[in-house]
Amino acid sequence: MNKGFTLIELLVVVLIIGILSAVALPQYTKAVEKSRATEAITLLGNLANAEQIYKMSTGGYTNDLTLLDLQLPGVTGTDAQTSTLTKNFQISVPVATTTTFLGTAQRGTVSGTSFTPSTNTDTQYTISLSIDANGTIRRQCTTAKPTAVLTADATTGASAVCKSIANGNAGGMIK
Repeated sequence: MNKGFTLIELLVVVLIIGILSAVALPQYTKAVEKSRATEAITLLGNLANAEQIYKMSTGGYTNDLTLLDLQLPGVTGTDAQTSTLTKNFQISVPVATTTTFLGTAQRGTVSGTSFTPSTNTDTQYTISLSIDANGTIRRQCTTAKPTAVLTADATTGASAVCKSIANGNAGGMIK
């Protein structure tokens, strides 16, 4: 009597493994992106705190990262810098006036000193943190990089990854 597996049994096992990986891989990707987004949210929070301290001492926000009491990767303090690169994000300050502040973390890949925005729709997003003239702090995940301070009605449709990062919020607003 020969012991072993038949071809049908092996095909069934391969089919089951294929179905399990088709279900598990997207969930794994979402979990990885959510953890990467946590890095960006933390860096933007630290940046906002440093900006608020800077505003208290000077009367306004700045887009020069070298003037802040904050250590971000790539910020050397020798030249004026409005952005810096981390492993997964480009952190930048596109708007900084005496009364408002906007910081963004755009997802992409970093190679040496160059940044390439993500072209994969599953990982293409920007996390923004803004402080308006009233001191209200808002965080949002969007697929487009904002150029103005976020408002309460800034609830454009968010991608699936942004909804995951924002814990299901359809507009991508992060609490």
